[in-house]
Amino acid sequence: MGNDPFSAVLSLVDAQAVCAGGFTVGGAWAIAFPPPEQLKFFVIARGRCWLAVEGLEAPLRMTEGDALMLAAPRSFVAFSDPAVPPRPARELFAGATSGIFPLGGGDEMLFLGGHVDMAAGCGSLLLDGLPDVIHIGGNSTEAPRLASLIVQLAEECGTSREGADFACKALAQLIFLQILRVHLARHGDLAPGMLRVLADRRLAPALRLMHAEPARNWHLPELASAAAMSRTAFATRFKALAGMAPLAYLAHWRLRLAQRWLSTGTMTISQVARATGFGSESAFSNAFKRTTGVSPSQFRSMSRLAAE
Repeated sequence: MGNDPFSAVLSLVDAQAVCAGGFTVGGAWAIAFPPPEQLKFFVIARGRCWLAVEGLEAPLRMTEGDALMLAAPRSFVAFSDPAVPPRPARELFAGATSGIFPLGGGDEMLFLGGHVDMAAGCGSLLLDGLPDVIHIGGNSTEAPRLASLIVQLAEECGTSREGADFACKALAQLIFLQILRVHLARHGDLAPGMLRVLADRRLAPALRLMHAEPARNWHLPELASAAAMSRTAFATRFKALAGMAPLAYLAHWRLRLAQRWLSTGTMTISQVARATGFGSESAFSNAFKRTTGVSPSQFRSMSRLAAE
């Protein structure tokens, strides 16, 4: 289970899912939500509704156990009846705290939502590989585990038991992960890039090596051997899935690690240089500036200012 490259990506972006709560509603209703500023996810714990998402040709039918994730700032309207004029969510939920908010009209439907916090400047590593909208049907063969997590989240959100907040955060994290897992399992829907190559089982042994020892001077033959492939077959498959050659991917991952370590301020520039495989601080600084346009020290200063 060690050296899991996908876990390394989630750790690097410091992805932290948060359950923001939800609402119960019944009868005829419609709510207009503004474009989210963060990656958002929604689940239907009970009942059904429609979701009209900006940019989609037709509304999505959401039923119990369904999940939706928005990786782009798109507004949307949740409704039971298209004839009902939508009310602004900011108006309806003004002053509401976390938990389940009763909107009146019954409780035929329970809608739960959350967002994912990520480290400043790192989120693109994950977001760039995701489609704007991911919809997972609760009755699909892919989603039984997700449906179970949704049931547990609904139970914890609706109780005042000790540890409920802790449980909601843990369940939100698992729901977020399960949405990603289901998406990664749909290989045909993935565009070339980091997520696509991370989802490939044949290349996984080589990826584990690079992620476990990013400072090592890896060579194509040993990476191909780890994947039990010829050098040519390995290089061809890797580039087709990742959109870049294996050693270019390694250089890209090293740069992302360097940016994260520089922004956290826990390592000196010299230590970052060694940890990313450079023989000297000057060689690292030159390569970093050539790629990012700023020196490591400038990047660190900019990261500190952005965090203030």
